[in-house]
Amino acid sequence: MNLDLDSLVAALAAVAAVAGVFIAVAGLMGWADRPARRRSRAQQKLRAALGTGNQPGPVVWWARTSTRITAALVGGMLVWLFSSWPMGGLVTAVVIVGLPWLLNPGANATREIARLEAVEEWVRRLSDIHTVGVSLEASIQRSLHTVPAAIKDEVTRLVSRMSAGWHPTDAYRAFADELNDATADEVVALLILHVEDRGAGLSRALNELASGLSHEVLARREIEADRQKPRTNDRWVTIFCLTIFGLSMLSSAWAVPYSTVMGQLVLITLGIAFVVVKIWMRRMAMIEPTPRFLSAQDRAGGDTTLTLVKEAA
Repeated sequence: MNLDLDSLVAALAAVAAVAGVFIAVAGLMGWADRPARRRSRAQQKLRAALGTGNQPGPVVWWARTSTRITAALVGGMLVWLFSSWPMGGLVTAVVIVGLPWLLNPGANATREIARLEAVEEWVRRLSDIHTVGVSLEASIQRSLHTVPAAIKDEVTRLVSRMSAGWHPTDAYRAFADELNDATADEVVALLILHVEDRGAGLSRALNELASGLSHEVLARREIEADRQKPRTNDRWVTIFCLTIFGLSMLSSAWAVPYSTVMGQLVLITLGIAFVVVKIWMRRMAMIEPTPRFLSAQDRAGGDTTLTLVKEAA
């Protein structure tokens, strides 16, 4: 393809249009991080299939990916200009933005284990602080100085909510929704039970719970080690497919059929099929997460789950 002024203007216009749509959607939906909320079962399954279980809010997400998005726009425009494939430019931009998701299928599971390990460390430190006779709320506030980085934002928001006058039970539930983990619900359930019954022995209970969390972290690490083989196969399939896509753009014999409208439709169809296969391969290496017991029904109902936990204790 000859690089002329008309093609360059068209490419720049397309980039401006995509950026305009992105800004318009961000303006309509709001750019501030949303408060913690309980996700529906369908949302949780979709996020698990895509490998995006506990993702940060839009502000943090943009801070982490703004450079990659800029590179995706530039790369997509260059592919469009030099290959005459509009859909090829679109596929290239999507690939650049989604490289971490494509090449690191176990990133979300690793992040969840790191968060759970941070919860275990925080609970153990909280047990030590509470030993001196400080109230639970004051102990949580003091723990901010030593809270692990993986959950520092969540604990900071927990302290902020209680300082703003939230009832401790509501603040703990919001904290549980942000962690979004069935094992972390056990920690929150213990904190809520202490709000209802300010009895002695919380420090010992926190220490025992931390020991249980430590065993859970070890078990999850062993499971993740078993998942590495299918994930390595997934990564090599991705690299092979992306290499074929890149080489096809350099071969004129391969590029000619995709220069037509039908060829562009076939190209985007192949891209969608590739993503579907990636999701299918990830599901083969995924175990259904344990359902949380601090559910929306428990929040609206009579706290039946917590009552059963209290009776069992």
